[in-house]
Amino acid sequence: MQSQANKKPFQTNWILHMILVVWLGVWGWLAIAPHSRGDWVLENLLTWAALLGLIATYRVFTFSNLTYGLLASFLLLHSVGAHFSYNGTWFDPWLRHIFGSERDHFDRLVHLSFGLLCAYPIYEGLRVWTTLGRRWIYVMTCVIVLAMGAFYELIEMWVAMIVAPEIGTLFVGAQGDPWDAQHDMELALYGAVIAMCVTAFGKRRRVEDNL
Repeated sequence: MQSQANKKPFQTNWILHMILVVWLGVWGWLAIAPHSRGDWVLENLLTWAALLGLIATYRVFTFSNLTYGLLASFLLLHSVGAHFSYNGTWFDPWLRHIFGSERDHFDRLVHLSFGLLCAYPIYEGLRVWTTLGRRWIYVMTCVIVLAMGAFYELIEMWVAMIVAPEIGTLFVGAQGDPWDAQHDMELALYGAVIAMCVTAFGKRRRVEDNL
């Protein structure tokens, strides 16, 4: 089963080659001397799992290059957080100034980006793997993003409590906010809704252009 948007074999898919080269180059640079090597390893566990999953299933189902680009962009944002810690990126002073807050907001930006950048790949998969109508696919994409966001919050808790309690606060990045997990899930949902609205608008424009 393969996406209709991209049927090129990997050997001749030069766009995907470029995405991989850029991603590996930036990821490799960010792997050098991170803020905390232990936190960096923990943060990258899901990154490595996602890459292995995409590689293992490439021959079974190939996403479009747009999807691979979106996923690579999200993973790079996550890699920036893993390198600097989510409480110390170069974006944080700028974000604190914009929001007029003492809180570092880069982690919130990444959760919003999870919805914005990962909703379309989920949508693309649902179009092939299910028989849902288009409107239900939009709805279920947002539901899946919300569920994945909630599951990630559980993973953070389990890792912080069981695997590395000594760096749990750094890994979770709550920054004293009792509603941190809820805000993170909320932003991922908002990002997914925005992504689906853009997708629906783009589909409608293409249909109108073909009339």
